[in-house]
Amino acid sequence: MLDLRSIRLTPGEHHRQVLPVAIAGFTVGGEPYAAAPPVVDAELAITRLRNGWVFDEKFETEIHGACHRCLEEAVVDLDIEAQEFHSLDPELAGDDDMTSPYLLADDVLDADRMASDAVILAMPVQVLCSVDCAGLCPRCGWNLNTGPCDCPPEQPDQRWSKLSELL
Repeated sequence: MLDLRSIRLTPGEHHRQVLPVAIAGFTVGGEPYAAAPPVVDAELAITRLRNGWVFDEKFETEIHGACHRCLEEAVVDLDIEAQEFHSLDPELAGDDDMTSPYLLADDVLDADRMASDAVILAMPVQVLCSVDCAGLCPRCGWNLNTGPCDCPPEQPDQRWSKLSELL
């Protein structure tokens, strides 16, 4: 939490500081993911505009959790650059696009929540332990990264056997 009143910026001025931010754990597809370490140093830049505030956060983090293919430990390295705008125009006070949810009452910036949300938005669609992850056998659940499973070869469906004659 950072109290913006303690900074006392006038329109056009900037304030920069390194601030420790706590990145909250989150769940994707029923699997937990967490930052390691859970607290990182973020470069925070605050710009006071005539009609509002601009908040910039930059930091690097590692996210640990399950691989989507084999369920083994996966690590995702993220370089985060997040930016938020908050309008001071009273006519735009109800507009979600023009106000930041991270600026709380009494001009307190919730930098931790801003960092946590930025991490979630930066996560890849598919988390993998490696780019060539083979995943699990769909029949026995064997981790195919350690080698082939003992399942017998799948027999083709006889209803489609006439199609093989076309080849």
